[in-house]
Amino acid sequence: MMNRRLTCIVTVVCALGSAACTDDKEKCEAPATSVQERHGWPMAGFDQSASGHNPWEQRLSRETISRLEVEWVFDTARAGQPVRPIHATAVIDEEGTTYVGDFAGTFFAIDSAGMLRWSFAADAPTAELAGLFPPELGPPTAAPFIGAAALAADRPYVVAGDANGRIYARDLKTGAEVWTKRGLNPNPLGGVSGNSITLIGDTVLIGMSSLENYAFVLTSAGLPVQCCSHRGALVALDLATGEERWRYNVVEAAQPLPSSAAPFVLGPAGGDIWSQPSYDPETNTVYISTGQNLSPTAEGLSTATSDAIIAVDFRTGQPKWVRQFTQNDIWAVGVPNPNPATGQLVDMDLGDAPKIYRLPGGQKVVGAGQKDGRYHVVDAQTGEVVRTTLQLPPRNDLGGFQTGGAVADGYVYQHGLGATDGFSTCNQGLCAYQGFEGRVLALSPDGTQVRWSVSIPGSPLVTGLAVANGLVYFQSPVEEAVPLTDARQWGLYAVDTDSGAVLKRLTFPGRAIGSPAVADGHLYVTTGNAALSAFGFEQEGSVMRLGVPDCANSRRAKH
Repeated sequence: MMNRRLTCIVTVVCALGSAACTDDKEKCEAPATSVQERHGWPMAGFDQSASGHNPWEQRLSRETISRLEVEWVFDTARAGQPVRPIHATAVIDEEGTTYVGDFAGTFFAIDSAGMLRWSFAADAPTAELAGLFPPELGPPTAAPFIGAAALAADRPYVVAGDANGRIYARDLKTGAEVWTKRGLNPNPLGGVSGNSITLIGDTVLIGMSSLENYAFVLTSAGLPVQCCSHRGALVALDLATGEERWRYNVVEAAQPLPSSAAPFVLGPAGGDIWSQPSYDPETNTVYISTGQNLSPTAEGLSTATSDAIIAVDFRTGQPKWVRQFTQNDIWAVGVPNPNPATGQLVDMDLGDAPKIYRLPGGQKVVGAGQKDGRYHVVDAQTGEVVRTTLQLPPRNDLGGFQTGGAVADGYVYQHGLGATDGFSTCNQGLCAYQGFEGRVLALSPDGTQVRWSVSIPGSPLVTGLAVANGLVYFQSPVEEAVPLTDARQWGLYAVDTDSGAVLKRLTFPGRAIGSPAVADGHLYVTTGNAALSAFGFEQEGSVMRLGVPDCANSRRAKH
């Protein structure tokens, strides 16, 4: 996936309010949300089809969004215990309780008033994973939570996974253990490292990924790690018990490689699943997107399942079809990028969740963006390519479409990096992004036409999108006027889905690389950065809830 260096970091977050709302009654009033109408945001991509679209939202709208302001910030001071960087999308239940884990391995339940309801710590990390933490922070006591949790529809459970692959089911109200599943991922660097959990009825679907792309970093530090053996996998668990029902391994088991494959020792590896698996109940099919190979086959090639969209039978875990988009994409940190022999950029994952929708003529398709800047649309039943369109030509190993696109009201929304050059100015490992241009695009359903595009010069835009009631929300991690030289700040945007006009922009100190969620009149964002070193690390994290006040409350606050 993206170049990551696991290092804990510092974020300072303040609550900035917006201007008081207008006295105009028509603009001031917003529809209330009754308890019966609340739907929350139950998983990373909102629903089983990974749409990233909440169709129930009413209060946050084009008419009210100008009044968006911070309601509360859940941080270390408010929690009464450390809150470290949060990279995951927060999930929210129908009562407004927020569930999310941080990089230090603490999982939080936060009530609707922004106060801690309960928390628990993940198991200790493996020695290999702990080796990616900087020694000045001391030995880590818990494995990080990097990806989003998911809420069960018919049981009062929240399910989360840590970066070492332990899966935790906890009671929503009390945090009491329902079950904990250990041993799902035998690789010491494998686990849940993305927003890759989906709940389908009484089944938990988990996409397994790894941080084994840092194997060469650990080897140089003296840890006995051989590259590489992690197998991306889709695992199905019983929601009631945590027992494994089936497993689909993306690549075959690694074997010793010939000396000609050096520096790789074991292979093949990779095909990691970073994004939410999506599900089609009409055909009982699960769709996953996969990353690059971390090491090659004995023949020095990629597997046929890396950089692919794959359809899997929900009942058995057997693959229905595989559609690969990039061959011989083999990379781990320390391997030259681009490939010096071919000039090909590598690390070109499909980190975007496969979104299930229909084209105007009725054809059911699956669509996903790739880090090489292409948007792919394939037939949902056969996997045959409908269209594949280059929209964001990459100029470096970060560029192209990232994780967390959306589909809503007949259009596809994608985000990523359009770059005029690479890391143009670097100083002691920090890189100013004059050459970067973060973009959000509204595309036709087949991905060929751009309805509108929003550009943010200097921003390496990697966070996901949330769409609700005519607005697209996203977070821009770098917003200072002179990147990495002025005081760090990040931006929060609300964009009109029809025109691409920016209707609201708020800035806050620090960094934020999470993805927003919209639930029942509120916008939830997470802050902090312990993953992307070139942005500048921050050590603190938070959850922020924003909303639009009614006029009476706003006038009282003003006067």
